[in-house]
Order: sequence, then C-alpha cells, then structure tokens
Amino acid sequence: MTSPRTLADYLPKQQIHPHAQASTANELVKILTHDLHAAGTISHPRTFTRALHTCLTHGTHGFHGIALLTARNRTVNTPAAAFARISPELAWHGADNHQVRDIFLLTAPHKPKPHPNYTQAYSTLARHTAHAGFRRMLAAARTADELYELFRLIR
Repeated sequence: MTSPRTLADYLPKQQIHPHAQASTANELVKILTHDLHAAGTISHPRTFTRALHTCLTHGTHGFHGIALLTARNRTVNTPAAAFARISPELAWHGADNHQVRDIFLLTAPHKPKPHPNYTQAYSTLARHTAHAGFRRMLAAARTADELYELFRLIR
C-alpha cells in the first residue's frame, strides 16, 4: 500500500458528515463508528465506541472551533479518519473557549509505536487548523464534496 499523500486519502466522502444528525454525544460516536466499521477500518464497533467515549470524556478538546480526536485502539485495522460538523446544541467549548463545531477523528491500530503516516496526518492537520485561512475555507464548505476537495489540499 502506498502511503497517503493527503488527508483525503484517509478520509473518503462516506466518512464526511457536513450536517451530522446527532443530538447527543452518544449518537455522534455511533455515526462515526458506523462509518469506520462499514469501511472495514474497525473490527469491533462496541469496543471502539467505548474507547471513543473515553476519549471525549477526558479533557477539553478543541481549538479555534475544531476538535482533533485521536483513537489508537486494538480494534482498528488500518489508519483512517472521519469528519463531522455538529449542531450548535451539541457543540462544546474548547480549551480556548471557542465553540467546537467541526470534529476530525483520526484512528490507528494500537501498537507500541504509532503508525508514521498517522502521526504525520495528525501533525499536518493540526498545522492547518491553526491557520485562519484554512478555518475560513473549512467553515465555508457546506457539502461532503466541498469538504472532500478541501481535504485533498491538506498535505
């Protein structure tokens, strides 16, 4: 397998939710888990869901209105990502007190050492979300197609 070159290589359109229909954190986790399981990324959805809940409940996630969640778990078969834009009712305040509405989830198999492409994808995504121009483009993207095209730019 060739190493992913853009965020879109980890994040197919089926795992992009520009209008996530979730009214609770549990529903959001189920949406993201379902997509990853359907894609073959995770083998045990219930175990992964519990791990993702733990991730969400420990600490404040998010800067500039964007949360970068990571989940390294034994049920993950291959590195992948998912994206969801949530409603204001479900949003929370990040570490910088901005309301988090956009969520990136990066997953990788649990091994002694993180997969190098997974670490690189997280670093690259974190760098991009720190830039106001990227955040404006992210906020302006309204459809899965528009978001996917934006994610193809993240190298």
